[in-house]
Formats: sequence, structure tokens, C-alpha cells
Amino acid sequence: MPLTTIRTIYSSGWEERRTEAGALLVYRVRGSGFLHHMVRNLVGTMLEVGRGKLHASQIPEILAARNRDAAGPTAPARGLFLVSVEYDEQVDRPQTNV
Repeated sequence: MPLTTIRTIYSSGWEERRTEAGALLVYRVRGSGFLHHMVRNLVGTMLEVGRGKLHASQIPEILAARNRDAAGPTAPARGLFLVSVEYDEQVDRPQTNV
């Protein structure tokens, strides 16, 4: 199978959660795979929309440009974590010895 940088995003969204410390914004994304810093770049770009530095209508243009310079800054890694990995049953995956 040829290597490709094309990834499919199945879902992407923000939710606000209330905590004792205040409001917490949570971003969840599901996709076919992720490139290095891909989620951080998406978050950084969306934060620029929230700050009024970009307009939401620009996001499709930024993605279509396939040029990292067109997007917002890379969001910091702190607070970013992997929740789960899901495999399609038809995909060969590494065997684990448990």
C-alpha cells in the first residue's frame, strides 16, 4: 500500500465542561489516522477563529491549501492525550503477547 498524507476526519467537535476550577474546553476528533502535530495544528487554527484572528469560513480554504503556513499556530502539547485506538476488523494489526 502506498504511503499517503491524506487522512479522513470522521468527527470533530468542541464541548464545554464545568469543573471546580472553571470552564474547560474539550476537543475530540476521530479519524482514519493522524499526521505529526495534525491535531495540535487543527486546535491552534480553531483557537485563532475563537480569538477572531481567522473566520470559520476560512477553514476549508486552509485545509484545501495543504500548506502548513496557511493555518494557525501549533497548539501546545500540554493537555493533549490519546483516549483510544480503534481498528477495523479487516485491517491486519500487530500481534501482542499477553
